[in-house]
Amino acid sequence: MNLFLQPVNEKNWRQVVQLEVHSKQVNFIESNAQSLLEAAYDYSLHWHPLALYDEDTLVGFAMIGALHEESMWLDRIMIDQQFQGKSYGKHFIPLLLEHMQQTFPVRRVYLSAHEENEKIFAYYQKLGFIDSNEHDPANGERIMYYNFKK
Repeated sequence: MNLFLQPVNEKNWRQVVQLEVHSKQVNFIESNAQSLLEAAYDYSLHWHPLALYDEDTLVGFAMIGALHEESMWLDRIMIDQQFQGKSYGKHFIPLLLEHMQQTFPVRRVYLSAHEENEKIFAYYQKLGFIDSNEHDPANGERIMYYNFKK
C-alpha cells in the first residue's frame, strides 16, 4: 500500500462524489456530495475535505475540521464499497490522525457514529479512540475521542 491524503480540489471532486458505501451503510454517513457542499458553504467550522488514495487509485474520503481550542473533528471517513474489507480504514485513520496533529494545534480528535452501527465502536477502540458515553445533541450520535500522547 502507498497511501496518501490529498485535498479535494477542482481535479478530483467529481471522483470523490462518485464514491459510495455499501447500501447497508448509507444511513450511517452523509453522502460525499453533501459533505463537499457543507465544506464549501459552512464557513464557521472550516472543514477540510480530503481524498484518500492508494497510489493513483481513489479509495475513500474524509472530512476534518471544527477546530476549537486544542481539539477538532474527524467528521467523515468512508471507504468506497469496492475497497472495503482491505484494511484501508485501519491504515487511513492513523494517517489522518498524524496529518491532523502535524497540521493543526490539536491534542484531541473527536468523531461520532450512529448507535445502530454497532461494530464501528469496537473498531475505533482498537485504533485508540475512547468512548465518551456522551451523544452529540445535534444528531444523537455517540461521541468518541482520541488523545494524542504528550
